[in-house]
Amino acid sequence: MSDLEARLRAALEARAQTYEADPNAWLKVQRRTPPPVPRGRWLLAALPVALLAVFVPILLNGGLGRNSASDPDEVYKQLMQGKTAAGEQVVVDDPARGKPLRLWFARGPLGVPEVCFVAVPADGDPYGSCHNLRMAGIMERSGTYEGSTRADAPSAYVDYGVAGNDVAKVTAVLADGRRVDATVHRSEGAPMIIWTLALSAGDKVSTVEFTDARGRRGSDTSPKRLAGESSRHTPIGQPMRLPGEVTVRPYDDKVQGRSVFWFRGSKELGWVNLDLKDPMTAKAPMIFSEDGIIYTATKRNTVKIQIAVGSDAPITMQGIPDPWNLDLNLFTTARLLPFDWTLGGWWAGYDAAGKQLWREDRPRRTAPEKPNFKRTGEPITVPGTDDFSKGPVRLSFGKYPYEDALQLCATGGTGSNGGDQGSCARVRPEPPFGGFSSNRVETYLPLPGSVVAFGAAEDDWLSVDAVLEDGRRLPATMTRGKDLPAPVWWVRYPSDAKVSAFAYKVRGKQLEQVDLTWPGWCWEDKKPIDAGHVFPSGLTAHLYADTCVKWTKDGKEQPGAFQAVPGGKLSDMIAAPELPLQWSGNREDWYGFTVPGTARVELTLKNGGRFTASTVPDPWDQGVLLFAGPLPKAVAKQGLSSPGMRFTGYGADGGVLWTYEPKEPR
Repeated sequence: MSDLEARLRAALEARAQTYEADPNAWLKVQRRTPPPVPRGRWLLAALPVALLAVFVPILLNGGLGRNSASDPDEVYKQLMQGKTAAGEQVVVDDPARGKPLRLWFARGPLGVPEVCFVAVPADGDPYGSCHNLRMAGIMERSGTYEGSTRADAPSAYVDYGVAGNDVAKVTAVLADGRRVDATVHRSEGAPMIIWTLALSAGDKVSTVEFTDARGRRGSDTSPKRLAGESSRHTPIGQPMRLPGEVTVRPYDDKVQGRSVFWFRGSKELGWVNLDLKDPMTAKAPMIFSEDGIIYTATKRNTVKIQIAVGSDAPITMQGIPDPWNLDLNLFTTARLLPFDWTLGGWWAGYDAAGKQLWREDRPRRTAPEKPNFKRTGEPITVPGTDDFSKGPVRLSFGKYPYEDALQLCATGGTGSNGGDQGSCARVRPEPPFGGFSSNRVETYLPLPGSVVAFGAAEDDWLSVDAVLEDGRRLPATMTRGKDLPAPVWWVRYPSDAKVSAFAYKVRGKQLEQVDLTWPGWCWEDKKPIDAGHVFPSGLTAHLYADTCVKWTKDGKEQPGAFQAVPGGKLSDMIAAPELPLQWSGNREDWYGFTVPGTARVELTLKNGGRFTASTVPDPWDQGVLLFAGPLPKAVAKQGLSSPGMRFTGYGADGGVLWTYEPKEPR
């Protein structure tokens, strides 16, 4: 597994242990109901429903009032119902449409941040939407693509997105190699920054780079992210263009089969698969919602669909035959605000004679669904969390029916969709996800919000600290008890605090143990602070910001990145005899750093093979010695943590200073 794969799996594992109680979750489970917006596309990705949806011209129905508006200000007002502005609006001249594009942040009743926009297409009424910042939050210290006004007709256009507040510069790399700086819009009260990029008709963006004030570069993004899943499929039909910059097109994939995708401008809204079979038989089709559009499809005999929520009058959609001879009828309407299915409602289909062919009813929800969590013992209330919007925070041990692992779970947080947030951490994490048990819950109010990080500890742990990016430490509270399956730790800090690591001390250990929360700057940083040290093989060791060391060869970055805890040195990562070296390797070299006094490092294989590397002082005053040496490709292929492998450090007089045998794969 590569470093990238390991990091991705670790990040996904951490996120997989966090759940948010969606007010419509029970409907989603049945997979036969309109998903709550925003971000309907994520539900679509998991729905193998044998249906196809295409858009028809917008049909407006009384009862709910106009579903769209001809005035951008009215669209803004509708989108902001129940919300408050967070920061200032960004208004950008859009040469592709000849009308302004409006971007801004908002907060819901519980303070959950959202990003919103209003656009005015050349061929229809203005439209817009708001969605939460969950995905942007996952990409901390980087940014996302939110949209583009690029059209098929040659014209200047604008790309735009959001980024973390620690991003100081956003730069687009064009297909021809030119670099263009985006405009960064920062305002007081905004949870993130907005970036906009004015481009000429012939410009095509390859990637967008994000850099902080110290010149550190985070993860890149690309306009391909707007295309999403469709970028991996092959078109099998001509696009169908509809008012409001809506485009629909069928695609094929060797594994997933045929699907139809919906786009607004260049942004993918979602898709429905035609060939994967749904294990649940449902007469009623799914109803999808994204960016102010509701859409679905049925078999040809359904020509009309009505949708009603709560006490509102029904919305009516008329179907038209699909243009690709797929024997389906296609439906759409415009609606800025999402359906609230907790109020109850129904949707039904009718044939040409007005006969009802199918109907799906959803009862009104009077209480939230309870997680299927079997608690062990009594919950622990985290002191000082009564101010959490859904607090106080409580920690409980228990299990879920679908897995045997014991979990420590927290309640009392607010999810990015405004629902209840619960988070779980395995009491005994398993490789390759490390040995540190942790997760978090958050409240967005009172501003700037707060986080409670928590986890299970081992009996021999002495302390846990949250380490901020500047090296300051926040000590965690630890509680133990004979009735607890394991010690528990927790620490509270502001949502805008940059926690870079958790450090914990273990009884009898020389080294402090460190779990880096998201060392993205180290992995992604491309600008070393000096020329580094060049070894005879051409391998070069570089030091980067935040005490990060990496190696390059022939201009290419090599496997292995090592980063000390904020405020520390590389020497804090090693100690003899406990862990006298840190090491990595490529296809023909092995390299790393070791403790002072070591003149050479020897690698001994189980079969008796030996390989030696000489040491040199590090040029950065980090208190370590660097080493590098050649390695046969056959050995490198086996990996540098095989059973029976041993490292030995020798002094200048040839005497053995230390030995070390890896106990677990790295």
